[in-house]
Amino acid sequence: MNSNVAARNIGGDLAAQLEQFRASHRLQQLRLAGATWNYLIGGSGSETLVLLPGGPGIADMAFPYILALEQHFRVVAPGYPAEIGSLDRLLAGLDGFIRAHRIERFHLIGASYSGMVVQYLLKSQGSRVRSLLIGDTGVARRERAFVLEMIAACLARTPRLGIQALLTTALFSLLDGNTPEQQFWRNYLRNAIIVATPAELVNRMQVMIDMDRNWSIGTETPLWRGPTLLLESSNDRLFSSREREILRARLPQAEIHTFVGQRHTTALTRAPDYIALMQDFLRRQQMVAGS
Repeated sequence: MNSNVAARNIGGDLAAQLEQFRASHRLQQLRLAGATWNYLIGGSGSETLVLLPGGPGIADMAFPYILALEQHFRVVAPGYPAEIGSLDRLLAGLDGFIRAHRIERFHLIGASYSGMVVQYLLKSQGSRVRSLLIGDTGVARRERAFVLEMIAACLARTPRLGIQALLTTALFSLLDGNTPEQQFWRNYLRNAIIVATPAELVNRMQVMIDMDRNWSIGTETPLWRGPTLLLESSNDRLFSSREREILRARLPQAEIHTFVGQRHTTALTRAPDYIALMQDFLRRQQMVAGS
């Protein structure tokens, strides 16, 4: 199946697709860095693609991407363990995860929260990365760490129902339309909010705080010299235009596609367009490798 057809098929009834996906992709587990890692594997191509999760840390949140990309790649998609509350432990776990699966060379995808994670992961895994695909993310900022520390301290003292109310309000701000895609992802993420514990949410935020504290990461230019696709949304309210400008400067060789007029959730609400761009980029990397 060609990439355009594959991308068009990732649409329609997302709830039915997710149900079928979960039935055909068994969640697996691995103990690493003192934590239990849940992960998914799909496809059986000769090349491997490591797909990191967004902020909620849930592996099957990427199901539209796994379904499309596993047609030509072995796709390995880890989730982030709830008990990990430091960047060092997360990176150690990812290093161990890659070693445990004997992944020598791979294409690396990270968007939003994980778009920042991959900037750190390149320090240890850059020599193994064949190509890098980053979506809707920014760069570490020390001043944001102070704000997040205050928020994390408040969350640690807030009752679970209060946290759920706050996160649900933020969710409806991010996905405030009535398209089928927005409705589906509101429901998906609302369910994730309900089952998440306050400790897990604080841990997720603590990793982000660690990333922002280490604000010097990648200040050297370029951050990485390999083939890169950088996807961004012009109206992203979570990562500023200044952050996106700095990231572009750190990846001067990157192919850049900007979704004009779109917000931070483009990877969810415009998944077929995202996927088509990724597939085209990856196909060209395969052609170069085979030439």
